[in-house]
Amino acid sequence: MSGGWLLYAGLAAVGLGLTGVLVLLVPRRRTTMAPGERVTAYAGLDPRERPVAAPHEQEAALAQATGAAGRVLHRNRGLEERIATRLDAAGSGLQPAEWLLVHTGVLVGAGLVGLLVGRGSLVLGLVFLVLGALGPWVVLGLRRSRRRRTFEALLPETLQLMSGSLAAGLSLAQSVDTIVREGSEPVAGEFRRVLVETRLGVSLEDALEGVADRFRSRDLAWTVMAVRIQREVGGNLAELLDTVAATMREREYVRRQVNALAAEGKLSAIVLAALPPVFLLYLLFANRDYVEVLFTDVRGLVMLVGAGLWLAVGAFWMSRLVRVEV
Repeated sequence: MSGGWLLYAGLAAVGLGLTGVLVLLVPRRRTTMAPGERVTAYAGLDPRERPVAAPHEQEAALAQATGAAGRVLHRNRGLEERIATRLDAAGSGLQPAEWLLVHTGVLVGAGLVGLLVGRGSLVLGLVFLVLGALGPWVVLGLRRSRRRRTFEALLPETLQLMSGSLAAGLSLAQSVDTIVREGSEPVAGEFRRVLVETRLGVSLEDALEGVADRFRSRDLAWTVMAVRIQREVGGNLAELLDTVAATMREREYVRRQVNALAAEGKLSAIVLAALPPVFLLYLLFANRDYVEVLFTDVRGLVMLVGAGLWLAVGAFWMSRLVRVEV
C-alpha cells in the first residue's frame, strides 16, 4: 500500500512540476492601466481596483506551444507533409503543429494512466504508451475512411447534377460552382477548393485530379480522365457524365450489397480481436492479483508477447478474409 501511495505522490509531484514549468515558460503580459487607475491602485484608495490579468494568456501559451511544435516539424518536412495530407483527407481543421501537440498530450496521458493502472508497472505503462501513440492515428484513419465513403456515395449524384447543369447550357466551371452551392459535404467543400485553385491559375482538370488523389477515388480519377479526353477529341460531356454516373450508381449498389453480406463476418472479427485485450483490462481492475504475475514474471511476459503476436496475426488474417473489393 505504501508503494502505491508513493507512486501517486510521485505522479502528483511530476504533474505539479510540469505545471510549474509551463507557468514559467509562458511570457507574462503587462497589464495596461489608465493613469488614474495606477494612482488609485498605488495609493490603495479602493482595494477593489486591482490590475486585471490579460485575458489572452492562455492563447499566448497555446501559441507558444504551437510555435515550438511547428519548429520541430520544420526540421522534418516529410513528417509535416504526411500529417498535413492525412489531416486534409480527414477533413480536420487542425494544423500539423496543433495535431502534434494533441498527439503528444494523448501519448503522455496514456503513459500516466498506464502507470496508475499498473501501480508502477513499466510493462503496462509501455502498453498504454503504445496505445497512446497509435490511438490518434487510428482515429484519424477512421475519420478519413468515413469521409471517403461518404464522398464515394455522393459522387454519382454530383456527376448527375453536373450533367444537368451542362445540359442547361452552363460551362464546366459553372457546373462546379453549382455543386458548391447545392451539393452536400464533403463534396461541396472539396469542389469549393477546386474553384479557389482554378482562380489561382490551376487548370480545372488538375484541381479535380487533386481531389481524386486526396480521396484516393478511382471513380473520380476516371471521370477526370474522361473529361480530358473529351476536351481533346470533343463530344457530349453531359451525356458522358450521365453514363459515368449510372455506372457508379450500379457499382455503389453492388458494393453496399456485398457490405451487407459481409457485415456478420466483420463484426465477428472485431469481437474476436477485441475480446482478449478488453478482458485483460477488466481483470486488471476486478482481480489484479490474478493477472499481475503476467507482468512481474519473465514467463508471463513471454506469454503476453506471444499472445499479442498471435492475436495480431489472427486479426490481420480475419480482416483479409472479410474484405471484398468491388
